Amino acid sequence: MQPRLIVAGVVCALVAPSLATPVEGDYFDGPDCDFHGPRIAVDELGTVIFPPDELIDASFTPWQEPACPVTDDPAFPNVLVHMTNLTPFVWDDLFYVADPETSFTNVDGFAFSATVPGATTPAFRIDSIGANRPLIGESLIANGLFEPGETWDFIIQDYTNSLGLAPSALSSFDFAFGSLGDSHSSGSIVQFRVPAPGATALLALGAVGVSRRRR
Repeated sequence: MQPRLIVAGVVCALVAPSLATPVEGDYFDGPDCDFHGPRIAVDELGTVIFPPDELIDASFTPWQEPACPVTDDPAFPNVLVHMTNLTPFVWDDLFYVADPETSFTNVDGFAFSATVPGATTPAFRIDSIGANRPLIGESLIANGLFEPGETWDFIIQDYTNSLGLAPSALSSFDFAFGSLGDSHSSGSIVQFRVPAPGATALLALGAVGVSRRRR
């Protein structure tokens, strides 16, 4: 087993409960838009194939307004994703993570799955705070919590997908390069949380390992 996978497994074991579709992986900030600090994947939500405790519904419409104006390219269209929580749970710290075939410009940082460690795709936090404000509507209380039965409307800026898939195609278990080539998925909704005290050092050690292997 690769050292990076060992670290990811230890970190997730420290913070993640037993889940129907657990995921492992990391998020780290990029140079654009907003900064959220290093985080670990805890859970994934998705459509159609996901179990009831992680199930959402999603659709989309074209959209004019940008989410992060400083990185917006007017030559490419934006989209507004409508995402409804079909679970009985309240969710927070949700991020949109692109599949390898998807690109967009309101990028907060990058994420990778422990399935393919080190192979990153762009990601952003679905919120209404900071320079990047993709979350423009909450059908219940506007509190940043994805509550049961609630619909969120969020912007993916300058969205393109080389497979011609819709931005609401969120039907793959795993994320980033773990969803490479999936014909039912253009992206993933992943819950990334700040590591618990004591796990942060392990997460940093894993990031160093990834950096060394890239050189």
